[in-house]
Amino acid sequence: MNVVRRGNDPGRIAEGLSSPDEEARRSAVLGLSSFPLCAVRKYLYAAMGDPSWRVRKEALSVYLASPAALEFAEEVFELLRSPDNAGLRNLAAETLERLGEEAVPVLVAHVEDPDADVRKFVIDILGAIGDKSSFPCLIKVLNDGDRNVRNSAAESLGSMGDERAVPALIEALSLPDVSFRHTILGALAAIGSPFSIQSITPFLADPLLKKAVYECLGAMGGMDAARLLAEGLAGNGRSIRESAAKAFMEVRGRISRDGDTRGLDSLIADYAGTPTVNALVDLLDTSDQELLGAVVGILGIIGDGRAAPAIMRSCGDERLLPVCVGALRSMGAVTLPFLEQEFSAADESGKTNILRLCMQMDAPDCVSLVRKGTTDQSPQVREAASRCAGRIGLSSLIPDIAMLLNDFDPYVREAALESLSMLSSTDPSSVDAVSAALVSSDDPDKRLYAAFLCGALRDQERLSLLLTDEDARVRKAAVQGLSELGGGAALNHLILALTDENPEVRAAAADALGETEGEESFNALLIAARDEDSWVRCSAVRSLGKAGGIRSLPEIEAALTCPDGLVCLAALDALALLEGEKSLELIRRAAAGSDGDVVKAAIELLARRDDPWLEEGVESLLKHHHWDVRGTAVRILAERRGAAAAPLLTSALETESDDLVRNLMVDVLKRFS
Repeated sequence: MNVVRRGNDPGRIAEGLSSPDEEARRSAVLGLSSFPLCAVRKYLYAAMGDPSWRVRKEALSVYLASPAALEFAEEVFELLRSPDNAGLRNLAAETLERLGEEAVPVLVAHVEDPDADVRKFVIDILGAIGDKSSFPCLIKVLNDGDRNVRNSAAESLGSMGDERAVPALIEALSLPDVSFRHTILGALAAIGSPFSIQSITPFLADPLLKKAVYECLGAMGGMDAARLLAEGLAGNGRSIRESAAKAFMEVRGRISRDGDTRGLDSLIADYAGTPTVNALVDLLDTSDQELLGAVVGILGIIGDGRAAPAIMRSCGDERLLPVCVGALRSMGAVTLPFLEQEFSAADESGKTNILRLCMQMDAPDCVSLVRKGTTDQSPQVREAASRCAGRIGLSSLIPDIAMLLNDFDPYVREAALESLSMLSSTDPSSVDAVSAALVSSDDPDKRLYAAFLCGALRDQERLSLLLTDEDARVRKAAVQGLSELGGGAALNHLILALTDENPEVRAAAADALGETEGEESFNALLIAARDEDSWVRCSAVRSLGKAGGIRSLPEIEAALTCPDGLVCLAALDALALLEGEKSLELIRRAAAGSDGDVVKAAIELLARRDDPWLEEGVESLLKHHHWDVRGTAVRILAERRGAAAAPLLTSALETESDDLVRNLMVDVLKRFS
């Protein structure tokens, strides 16, 4: 976007701030960025209160980009007193927050402001900045006469995480204010520093504070806290049990890092056979991942088999599966008869979970159950059964899995193919029989599966045969299978595949030859680098960089001058693998070009090599016609020169027309202001 210029008078530019058009007002703010902050700050203050958040944010960016921003922090602070403009107050607070620790003296000077709303702003901003120099005044404000200010001070101390605040926070608990006590307990939990739990256990008698006390005990307690939390698991009220469960497992995790948890686990073992288990099972009906993990872990420790079905239902979440398996193993409830009984009565989701459980537990005795899964009416169950057979290594199910290659569902077919590939190492002869039948199929999809399995079986003879298949997909899969074999015979077949009529097959062959060495493959890649298809040329050029070394440079140089940008980018990928002055010279040449994508890739390569050319060329790159090149140049300039880049970026900001690049420049300048 072009910024409107109206001479050298900021007042004339600021006239646009009264326009009814949002974009015109934002353009006016951008125009003010060309003038010193001292001359335009009153206009920026007005823009900070604009009804449009886009205009307000632009004003914030322009203000913060100025090296003089801190000089006027006191004026910005006074904007916090604007009674009728919440947007202006909030933006003033954000401005002071982003000024960071340098604004702390201004804020500290107002901690006793007569206006409670202003005092709360001050404390909130200090907490967001987090500078430890404000610590004494935050401690003092814990005794403020206004509840909201006190709460803000406690929250800020908690977010700072300074353990020195713990004694003062505990002392402040003496104030008979439930809301304040709740906030203090949250702050103590956030700090997580140990203290005597007797300071907070009296508040367990208050139903409004019990949950917060448990959270605090979880964050800092040991065995003494665990005893109270174990009692909380049997408490009244779902939210209380939830908090106790999370906190108990948090304490257990901390103790397990230092030693034995048997003493802690014994605190809840007696809950087996009691109604508490049922109450804990009810907690599994939630989407809270932390709570699910905690409750499953606790049920596993208790070891009551009644919880096993509910835990199995939780196996549907991959993230919880290891925890569920551990719990089920520890309670000894997962036997084959139990799993088969649950499987017979389960719905689609339940059956899938049971198969995942078998897979995770690596249970080889579940063959009959998995076989049932392969014929289930649900595709999801058939897919899970196939993956389970492959993961566990149930080679006796190879015929059943092979049948799933005919399934109507593509995900089931994919799972079956992957499982047969896994089983090829367990029972290669059986998988070979499947492969032999597929090779002679009239269905090209089946021959495609054959190529995949031949690769897993390292069957060079059949792969060579499939290289002549009428279907290009099969030929490409055969090339990819041969690429895993190596050896002279495979090399000859790969070179032959470079003459295939289909460019995807030729590209796959060129990719494969990049993993080989020798004169034959090098010469073949030189020819492929002149292929009529761009993608084949790209693959060949990249492979030359991998396998050809510096002798590939002439061909890579030729690719770098290609009018096709994709080939040029492939040449840069190849150069990234090669060291030496000649390689650097070619990358520099690309960085001086006009194609934005190529130039960007080149200068990023030079930056990774810390090439001094960038010091000379970065200023011209800031004027490149492609916005992405200019943006990359800004990032590189900031990384290499640090604060010394500010004058050059300030100058470039005056003429920059792209909003994304402008915002990047503003952010960088703020960082160095």
